[in-house]
Amino acid sequence: MSFIDALNNVMAIQERYLYREKSRDTSIDAARSVIPHMSETHEKVLSYAFDCGYGGFTDVEMANHFDCLTSHYRSRRAQLTEAGYIVATEVRRRHPERGNNRDHIVWKHKDFLNE
Repeated sequence: MSFIDALNNVMAIQERYLYREKSRDTSIDAARSVIPHMSETHEKVLSYAFDCGYGGFTDVEMANHFDCLTSHYRSRRAQLTEAGYIVATEVRRRHPERGNNRDHIVWKHKDFLNE
């Protein structure tokens, strides 16, 4: 079973605790509408983080990977960070090609925290 499949299974189990066994369909639909679901973009970001392994990635590197200059993927990374699947490290990287000398946080998939 892949990590994404396992995550979706956990989310399905958590969903079940949001309503009673004999709830009406409308109550079940309402309960389902308030729980977070893993979107395709979340899956792409999580897979990218896993593929980066122990080296991790910055938001700039992720944006380059997905060829996206907007905050779309960065926002999904932030949601995955809030959920505990992606973690900030103490490491910083610079990207002078961006026209600044700013340090960028290196993020890692939670499975690659121990080097």
